[in-house]
Amino acid sequence: MHSLDLAVIVGYLLLILIVGYRSARRVKDARDFFLAGRSLTWWVIGLSIIGSNIDTNSYVGASGNAYNIGIAQANFEWIGAIPAMIVASLIFIPLYWRAGVYSIPEYLGLRYSQPVRVIAATIVSVFSVFAMGVAMWALALVLQTYLGWPIWLSILVSGGVVGLYSISGGLAAIAFTDALQVGIMFACGLVIVVLGFTELGGATNFITSLVTTNPDHLSAYLSADHPESPWPGVILGLGIVLSPAYWIGSQAILQRSLGARSQWDASAAMMFAAFAKTLVPLLIVFPGLLALVLKANIEYPDMALPWVIKNVLPVGLSGLMFVAVIAALQSSIDSTINATSLMITRDIRHVLIKSHDSTQDLRVGRWLAFVLLVCAMIMANFIGELGGIFMVLQTGLSLFQGPMLALLLQGALTQSATPAAGLWTLVSGVVIAGVLLLFEMHIFYVAFVSFCYAMAALWLISRFTPGLSAEALATLTYRPFLRSQSFAPVDAQSLDLAQPASSNSNSASMPKTTAKGQGND
Repeated sequence: MHSLDLAVIVGYLLLILIVGYRSARRVKDARDFFLAGRSLTWWVIGLSIIGSNIDTNSYVGASGNAYNIGIAQANFEWIGAIPAMIVASLIFIPLYWRAGVYSIPEYLGLRYSQPVRVIAATIVSVFSVFAMGVAMWALALVLQTYLGWPIWLSILVSGGVVGLYSISGGLAAIAFTDALQVGIMFACGLVIVVLGFTELGGATNFITSLVTTNPDHLSAYLSADHPESPWPGVILGLGIVLSPAYWIGSQAILQRSLGARSQWDASAAMMFAAFAKTLVPLLIVFPGLLALVLKANIEYPDMALPWVIKNVLPVGLSGLMFVAVIAALQSSIDSTINATSLMITRDIRHVLIKSHDSTQDLRVGRWLAFVLLVCAMIMANFIGELGGIFMVLQTGLSLFQGPMLALLLQGALTQSATPAAGLWTLVSGVVIAGVLLLFEMHIFYVAFVSFCYAMAALWLISRFTPGLSAEALATLTYRPFLRSQSFAPVDAQSLDLAQPASSNSNSASMPKTTAKGQGND
């Protein structure tokens, strides 16, 4: 490695460690650790959301998938993100804020029952550990391709750096480092586009080479029988189920919104992130196509982006782009660590052992973050045998996103969904999705079929089971004409969150808010 590249990388790592250390000094209790003391502004949250989303899946994995299928990969951004982000900004984020929750499983627990909360948190936590292992594997591939390090050493070093700032500084450290990382990612992604066209003598030569060698890679939609991205599956499974389920129900994404200083900041941040999403396909699809046109000699498709960094970019910029990839992957890991430790601490531990001490929650949350990181580092050594990381993660999501989305939609938009219906629908929906995967149904269709089943089952069972009182539903269902400034997030210390959802009466005790920017419709 050139000394200039090394200096850029070392400088970046030192910078994020300093940010983590400074943030750690402000962490006094669990609220500071998990929600940054509810002090985050809209632009920090928006950049952090993009940083967490342009993760293993959307950077290294998406570039690898673009190497395989072409620009159809961009559908995961245009169809699979922007519409759902707008819905989240206008409907679900205000609702979560009004409910005063720390997590999505907590909202499900209040809306349905505490068993639903525990099961949802358990399912998502198990998947999150697997997703962190995938992120570790992707980061190790980058380090191996660029530096020649063995996989085990790459996993050890990257895990150590992420652990230092995320476990000590909590959500505030994660949000501010993510905001920094996104700026680097966007700048370096544009540089790759410019230098890639220069390497091939212009955009026309690039397109000509791609058409000559791989004409299907310029098709926005692939055939209905395509093994990875059939167009009906993209519309039904991705557009209708997987995308909304992710943007309105992903704890790792929405935790920043729940840590905003006001509801206005939370909603504005998601809208800002949706606007930035329009540029993301250019940054994540192009490197995969460039590696294909330049006939990269790589072992895995997921090595396309690291190969471009090493072989296309000049000294200095190569180091900066390498930093951008590290940033994207670190953002995925740190966000998932914090979100998963939150769910285990509050949504599982609080309910099962009824402990509500904030200082103890902080200690438990940090230890859990450490244990989760170690588990992910161990698992990362075995991810390479599973195939392309993008489709691996999508397969995992298809197991539970359909039923979870059904519970969120009917729970938020209707008052008829009942606790018993929510429990039976969630459990049976996940089982059905697993059976469909065993029969080798495509993951997009698995997501769509399990969602349709869950919507029907939830509606049917709710007709024959008792629901919650109107008082309990006051802040848990969407009311477009109810002025949101009448509500402020409840301090979690004042809620007995281990009680059944039907006993929740926080709607009657929520104080008026006068915080600047808060409560804007």
